[in-house]
Amino acid sequence: MSLWYPDIWASELGGYKLIFMIVILDLGVGPLCVALSYKAYKSYKEKLLDISVITLCQLAFFSWGAWTVSISRPVYIVFDTDRFEMVVDQDIDRSKLPESGLFSALPLLRGVQMAIVDLETTVPDEEKRIEVNNDAVFGLDISKNPTYYVPYQGENIKKVLKMAKGYEYFAKNEDAKLKADAIIQKHQLADQQFKWLPIRYFSPQDQSQLFATVIINDQSAEIIDYILLDPYEI
Repeated sequence: MSLWYPDIWASELGGYKLIFMIVILDLGVGPLCVALSYKAYKSYKEKLLDISVITLCQLAFFSWGAWTVSISRPVYIVFDTDRFEMVVDQDIDRSKLPESGLFSALPLLRGVQMAIVDLETTVPDEEKRIEVNNDAVFGLDISKNPTYYVPYQGENIKKVLKMAKGYEYFAKNEDAKLKADAIIQKHQLADQQFKWLPIRYFSPQDQSQLFATVIINDQSAEIIDYILLDPYEI
């Protein structure tokens, strides 16, 4: 569970709910159906048929549940312009994956991976880059296309650190300040080390796009923690 739905994402992306549903269907409904279908007067063949049908139904439910958990799992946290975007498996069109390289296949057993959208590097042709930017203006979400990703490392993270905001923003609001202070105490940070950026994600429960706050390391830009608070509403 922690591999596919780490940190806050087990609850925010519905991971707990999906696993609970699978457990209820397979461990609860199955035995209940066996109990309801059992009749002492039935022949051995009839009982065997009942159990076989119920077992097949359970396997079908489990397969459907496992598939749903898989396509709903987060695969990338992508920095794009001035915020992070949460990208889940089903967001990505596999036909548009790069033919080779780090992002040529979705991470399955590597957990959620970090990436940065960088059109200057991935689309060197200026005319094509203008076309991609125009498409983005008219609604194409380029953060869902690994073709435009570069690794979250080295010189690339300077873009992230440049856009990161500080503690003073949270200090303006008492509730936000309390949450920020809790993170600072938890990770033993100095006030000036408290750096954050927004992250946008789709909430299955609310059926809408929501924002939360990502706390990052002020040197490596690696994610330290999350605050379930929309920074745009502070």
